[in-house]
Amino acid sequence: MTVLFINGSPRQHGNTAALGERFLHDIPHDTLNLGDYHLNFVQDFRDTDHPQMDATDDYEQLMKTFAAADEIILGTPVYWYAMTGQLKVFMDRWFDSYTNDFDFSHKRVYLLVVGADQPQTKALGITQAVQHSCEWLQMHFEGTATVTADGPDDVRNMADFPSSFWQLGSRLRTRVI
Repeated sequence: MTVLFINGSPRQHGNTAALGERFLHDIPHDTLNLGDYHLNFVQDFRDTDHPQMDATDDYEQLMKTFAAADEIILGTPVYWYAMTGQLKVFMDRWFDSYTNDFDFSHKRVYLLVVGADQPQTKALGITQAVQHSCEWLQMHFEGTATVTADGPDDVRNMADFPSSFWQLGSRLRTRVI
């Protein structure tokens, strides 16, 4: 089993990164920080002769790592009641792969969300977006763990996590350990 953590936060060492590392503390994994890559917005070329692919950014490089992973952990802070732009653009670009016959069906996706102001309620749209994307691409959505944190080291200093964190972690560990 190959495990991949995709940090959708522009802060490479922020609470989202810390949550991913704590979630995966005893599991071998790779990490992609989307803020380190250049991603263009998706272009819809379905009704043209233009191929549904943009070779001018880092998407293909990211998808090679994505393709090699069985377990995908997506992490994002809550930005204005939604996932970050970096993660949204990456997920929008899945359309490029889908239209080029990429097989998403064996992937299992776990979602980690960090927010300061009632993220369990205000981030519901993030869960729905990821869940519906997984259904459409025939990936297995395993669930969401949502953590309340605001200060730069809140997640690193947390003594305990909500039950969703432990339940989702247990689900992952049964697959990889």
